[in-house]
Order: sequence, then C-alpha cells, then structure tokens
Amino acid sequence: MPTGLAHLEQSWLRGTASDRARTGSGPAADWAALLRTRTDRRGTAHFRGELVRWLRRLGEPVTSFPGCPPEFAAGIDGDWRAAAAEWERIGDPYERALELLESGAPEPTLAALAVLDGLGARPAAALARRRLRELGVAAVPRGPAAATRTNPAGLTERQVEILRLLASGMTNAEIAARLVVSVRTVDHHVSAVLQKLGVATRREAAAALATLGLV
Repeated sequence: MPTGLAHLEQSWLRGTASDRARTGSGPAADWAALLRTRTDRRGTAHFRGELVRWLRRLGEPVTSFPGCPPEFAAGIDGDWRAAAAEWERIGDPYERALELLESGAPEPTLAALAVLDGLGARPAAALARRRLRELGVAAVPRGPAAATRTNPAGLTERQVEILRLLASGMTNAEIAARLVVSVRTVDHHVSAVLQKLGVATRREAAAALATLGLV
C-alpha cells in the first residue's frame, strides 16, 4: 500500500495522471484500482483515507467515508484549512504544506513553499512555484537560502543539524526531543538527508560528514 500511494503521489507531482486516472487506464489508474481492493477491509482506514485524498488531487469525484481519519476527511471534503490544522496538530509539516497548496490563494501557497523548501521537498516546491505563477505572484521566491545552495550536498541548515545529531548516534525520537519537533518531522528530514547524500543507511550518512567538511 505505501508503494502504491507513492506512485499516485509521484503522478500528481509530475502532472501525468489526470485524464488517464479518470478514464480508467494507465499506471495511476492501475495503482488506484489495486489500492481500492487492498483497503476495502477492516484496519485499513488510514491507508484508504490517504488513497482517497490522492484520488481527489488527481481529479476523481470522491467523498470521505465513515471512519476516515479527520486529517484526510477534511481535505477530501475540500476544507483545506481544517486539513492543514489537523496536520499541524499531528506534527507533519509536509502534509500540512500540501493542504496549503489547495488554497488557491497566494499567502497560504507562499507558506507552503517555505515549508517545502525547508524540508528539501523539491518536486512539491516546484509545483508550489508553478501555482504561485499561475496566481499572478510576481516575486516568487527562487529557492533555498544561500547556505543551502553553497552546501556541497544541498542540505538545509536544519538538515545539517539533524545529520550531526544522527552521526552522534541519536535515534529519530531522541533528535525530535532535542529539537522539540515531532518524530514524523525528523523522519522526513532524515529521509531527505539520505536522498541528498545518495546513501541508504544512517551509518553511511554519518561517514559523509567528514567528506562534506561539516564535522
């Protein structure tokens, strides 16, 4: 289920799914059909909520269902403010930013872009910039701060901080407690760090510190 949901997210980010998803053909539609079957059982409400949320983003005429988690139900029903508030309560900045992108207004979209740039979520940040241009915003922020651009791996200052803590042997939960953020937020940052460094393990990431001159 996580793999299928990731494929739907990728299709949305690339803008390649729309018509084929609605007409019932193509990879996005194939994954959607499979996930509908896999989530039509007890104990899968979270996955089904996430599935239906992506289907709405891909243009499907869907509605929430009994037992749908509120963070997904609000977005499915078109209430981006309530959805963003739920994700903020949960402590997931990436999902909150995606809901802010649904506002169709410059200010929330700019707020989403700032979060996405901070997380290093480049595909979603590129989408936010496209939407800002479509909204007529003249001065769209170019991208990460100078400190990020000059970092050999393109890490943000927060990601460098987390990399150092990771290299010291701390778990994601310990890092979250140190920085006073949610574990889910640290999970996102660690994933972004591994991706930017091109490594698969925390040990390899820690070894990259010296190579990057960040010790």
